[in-house]
Amino acid sequence: MLDLTNQERQFIYQWIGSLLSRELTEEQIVNYQSGGFDSLFEFLDELGFQEKTTKIRTALQLQDSLRLELAADFAHCFLLEGKLSAIPYLSAYLEGQALDQALELVDNWMAHYQVSINRDHNEPSDHISILISILIKLIETGSHAEQQQFINVVLLSWIPQLLKKAEKVPLKTEFYPALISLLVEFLEKEF
Repeated sequence: MLDLTNQERQFIYQWIGSLLSRELTEEQIVNYQSGGFDSLFEFLDELGFQEKTTKIRTALQLQDSLRLELAADFAHCFLLEGKLSAIPYLSAYLEGQALDQALELVDNWMAHYQVSINRDHNEPSDHISILISILIKLIETGSHAEQQQFINVVLLSWIPQLLKKAEKVPLKTEFYPALISLLVEFLEKEF
């Protein structure tokens, strides 16, 4: 179990969720390369995530066409047809009662927190970034039991499968598989 404040937990989930929702910009890449996130990586290292942060940092090292390679990786990893990529939607991995139970929880929390999908990106409610945004709100106002239920029923029920698929997609960098791996391990250590 991780000994973190709710603010620290929210920040980490917000950071991961933002990286899984859209391609990195040139400005973001420069910020990573110039040390703008070194304190976060050091903090995560202290928590025992050094293997994951090393892979993420290595993937972001200065190299020709990094922005294009990361954009291609994002597309190949998340935007292609489901057999070719690791599409980041809960409904692509669960079925039957597990899917129904997870979607009911998502719908209930979306209504409770009045979370709406981003019309600019037109993401369905079961996209990983939407689910992480619900978790962030639960951390702020939900009980420990509600957070644990959401993590177990909604997130850990499928994100490990997403990771397995992401690790099989041929990519130029390890950035996205390492990021998803960090998320899985972080979720598992939460409770």
